[in-house]
Amino acid sequence: MRKALIIALVVGQFGVLAYMAGQREWIRHRGENIYLRTAPVDPRDPMRGDYVQLSYGINNVDVSHYRGRKAASALSRGAALYAVLKAGSVDVYELDYLSDQAPVSGLFLRGRLNREMSAGQISVSYGIEQYFVEQGSGRAIETKQGGVDGVQVPLEVAVAVGGNGRAVLTGYRWSRLGIRLEQINPVAETSNTLTWDSATIAQRSPVIVLSLQNVSDTALKIADNDKHCGFYLQSLGDTGRNFSSADKSCSPYVLREADIINLEPGEVYRVELNMGQPRWYVLERGAIGSSAMVVNAANERFRLVYQTPLLLPGMESPALWQGRLVSPAFSVRGRVD
Repeated sequence: MRKALIIALVVGQFGVLAYMAGQREWIRHRGENIYLRTAPVDPRDPMRGDYVQLSYGINNVDVSHYRGRKAASALSRGAALYAVLKAGSVDVYELDYLSDQAPVSGLFLRGRLNREMSAGQISVSYGIEQYFVEQGSGRAIETKQGGVDGVQVPLEVAVAVGGNGRAVLTGYRWSRLGIRLEQINPVAETSNTLTWDSATIAQRSPVIVLSLQNVSDTALKIADNDKHCGFYLQSLGDTGRNFSSADKSCSPYVLREADIINLEPGEVYRVELNMGQPRWYVLERGAIGSSAMVVNAANERFRLVYQTPLLLPGMESPALWQGRLVSPAFSVRGRVD
């Protein structure tokens, strides 16, 4: 009797594995094919072979993009969540909203909550965060993603999505646009005894140099203006605090012909952003009044994000790079990763 039970358990386990493998193959061949833009980190694990560890914008979602029946703060670790997607350019999809209920229509990914909400961020995994590659090629992918001269080129991962929201990775391609971040005169220390007038803030704040490079073999277009509305700040919330940009003059940023920048293959668009200017002041969630990073957020990490402006009818162009391109994280103290 005991032997029969053990055999039944073993057969059952093989049956579950066969079902999972069959489901993956069905999704791979019958699912809807899309791309998700991402950046790999830590691509190798010697115990498991070569793979690329992936992170997506849909992995960490601001609570403002959550539309669920249950409050985001009441969600428990492991709870099912659904990332409803919207189409962008060249088959690259982005998050529309996150919910605790599966939508009745549209394309979505089913994920699980990694941990309780922190600093206004909801952390979700979808089972597509590891992409196994041919033995020995993980290092080459990591090297290209890190880029020559510090230019980071994100992967655009091909994903097949089933009707139940389950996704399977099927391949990848490289983004046509790369990004580089440099920091000038980082802050060594801060002092509460300083008088934080505008001159002191400007002097003690770092300058962030951002470069966007056309890494493709064809010409493309990007957009920015004299206020640099093509870029916005994103807080990582590592310390449990959540910041947003205090300046709203760029919301929304609508594309104008005068803002279009043409980039030939290999050409770079470079901007210097003084974090001490009011354009980059931050506002902490739950607090009153804004301030420069150096005053109230010296230990926080941020990213700068290039975002395509809103397009008016008739302004669509296949040469216009569309979507979001995220910089490495930085703090005013000079940490860049």
